[in-house]
Amino acid sequence: MTRKTIERIMMIAMVLFVACTIVSFSYSQELGEWRWAEDTMAPTDDKQVHAVGSFGLYYLFICKGFSPADAMKTTLGLGLIKEGIDAFVPWEEYGRWGGDGFSTYDIIYDIIGAGTAYSIDKIWKPSNKKIDVKIKKNSVKVGIILQIN
Repeated sequence: MTRKTIERIMMIAMVLFVACTIVSFSYSQELGEWRWAEDTMAPTDDKQVHAVGSFGLYYLFICKGFSPADAMKTTLGLGLIKEGIDAFVPWEEYGRWGGDGFSTYDIIYDIIGAGTAYSIDKIWKPSNKKIDVKIKKNSVKVGIILQIN
């Protein structure tokens, strides 16, 4: 995927988010009402999902050919979109589609996850020979080579 394609996808996602928000205002006051989450920085399941999800998304985008900067922007942009949905769609009525409000702590955990992936990506440089397998008559030897700079 090229950078232009990704920018178009992100623009479509943002337009859809705005359209869903406008539609939600027309159906009920409660659906479109902005809510702030009353949470803490404690590593709850939700916070861990944000960190691990951002970590994984960063590596997905890197494997698909994104630059590190574009992977970081896209990952954090998706996190912001998810928090926007959490702010407008109450989980009490809509279940997993909704959330308990916009959480700045969730955004911090998104940054922690993507930042950790970025740091590992910069520190850990793979060698040319990743796995060495030797099979002999009575044994099998498997070696994994890691190069950390």
